[in-house]
Amino acid sequence: MLHYDPPSAFPESAHTMARNFLIAAALIAAHVPVAAQAQSKDPAADYPSRSVRVIVTATTGGSTDIVARIVGMKLAAALGQQFIVDNRPGAGGIIGTEAVANANPDGHTLLFAWANHVITPLLVGKVPYDTVRDFAPVSMVAYQPLLLIVNGTLPVSSVKELVALAKSKPDQLREGVAGVGGVGQIAGEIFKLETGSKITAINYKGAGPAQLALLQNEVQLTYVSPVSAIGDIKAGRIKALGISGQRFALLPDVPTFNELGLPNLNVNPWQGVLVPAKTPRPIIAKLHDTIVTVLGQPDVIERLVATGSVIQSSTPEELGAKIRKDIDYFGRIVKSANIKLE
Repeated sequence: MLHYDPPSAFPESAHTMARNFLIAAALIAAHVPVAAQAQSKDPAADYPSRSVRVIVTATTGGSTDIVARIVGMKLAAALGQQFIVDNRPGAGGIIGTEAVANANPDGHTLLFAWANHVITPLLVGKVPYDTVRDFAPVSMVAYQPLLLIVNGTLPVSSVKELVALAKSKPDQLREGVAGVGGVGQIAGEIFKLETGSKITAINYKGAGPAQLALLQNEVQLTYVSPVSAIGDIKAGRIKALGISGQRFALLPDVPTFNELGLPNLNVNPWQGVLVPAKTPRPIIAKLHDTIVTVLGQPDVIERLVATGSVIQSSTPEELGAKIRKDIDYFGRIVKSANIKLE
């Protein structure tokens, strides 16, 4: 015998199904805003959530270290977390730079980069990171003018006279180099290429020893930060012949390399902030905006100017373009002069 369900069973089943559907739909609808909110949450809203490590691939007490500490202290005040400077010198900056490249890309590890970020990879041929692809630029911070100085007893008072003397005595003039691969050495090689002069480079372990050698006439010229040489210039022990960038307020009579017809000598030491490549854009934007604000504060301006620095913020794109341009230009100079990291 066939079994037949009464018609009254169908409405009850349909009602149950409809009720279950509505309950499920209500539950889904209740959770959609939460999921959407979680997905759309700004990753920079709580940034920084803990102390930030600022890796500096320079020794304590140098211009880059001092600038990093001035800016880091102000970032801490603005963002409510410690910005701890972590000096990682050595190997031309490779050790500290690699640490940032491999760090968690959450904005809590920064690279306070300077010119060696570009130059070192050109000198060693291979480093354990890519100078461009493994980092995201945030902002330029500052640069220091590069001053060409000569011993006070050298019978020249201008770049033109220096070039004439160097050409009359090929390889007899000696240039003090503040470390292999530094901006000063790059500038010295550009000077020789641009002027057709032959000058012998002597390497020293830093700007201080190179400048002392100049004062003792072991070398006849070198490139330094203006602030470090002002006292000896005023005393007549050193002559300043040219400067990169703009005229320096404390040495207003020293012409710029542009004015001297040597624009390619504008290879200023610089500092800027980079983060690991995959750092979220909102965090980069927040960090960038805070850096720009900090660099506009009167006490920061006063302290950085006292170090001989020129404040120069930038967009992330501008800093990225500068790094790529320096890689191309410095790469040609390094290859032409056969400069290698010893």
